[in-house]
Amino acid sequence: MNRGLTGTTLNHLCAACEISRSSFYHHFESKEAVAVALYSQAIQEIHDGIRSRLGDDLQEGLQGMLHAYLDWFAQHPRQGAFVWKVMNSELLARHIAEIAEQQRLFHLEVLAWLEPWVKNGQARRLSPSVLAALVIGPARDFVRSNPPLVEFSEARVEFARAAYTAVRL
Repeated sequence: MNRGLTGTTLNHLCAACEISRSSFYHHFESKEAVAVALYSQAIQEIHDGIRSRLGDDLQEGLQGMLHAYLDWFAQHPRQGAFVWKVMNSELLARHIAEIAEQQRLFHLEVLAWLEPWVKNGQARRLSPSVLAALVIGPARDFVRSNPPLVEFSEARVEFARAAYTAVRL
């Protein structure tokens, strides 16, 4: 039964996991902490997928970044819906520092990957937040709207093309 974030009680979680309340509290301070941990894990999986697809070519690396992002949401629709639900909840406000740090470190990695093309004049120097908005922003809006999976193939092509156009000089 799907009760949602607010409708799920600690008793529901413990029963579903077949653990006692004391075992639960040994690992988490609250049910909200579980939601934040699951959110953080999903973001880490997305980041790992992107890292694995960055390559030695600017266009292919940007394409890989977009494909990894879109593919994760296509392959994990329920987790993806959960990510958006948590992202739009008050949970992030209470845990924003740890999540912001996770994002900040990842953005620095992407900027470091992009730096050789910036230095040789092939790519523009962009701040982390502008780069993320230009490259991932359209794909983020696309997956948030929960489109049919058939549209993912078109999105993979068009968003990769747009990201390359936005970043290259």
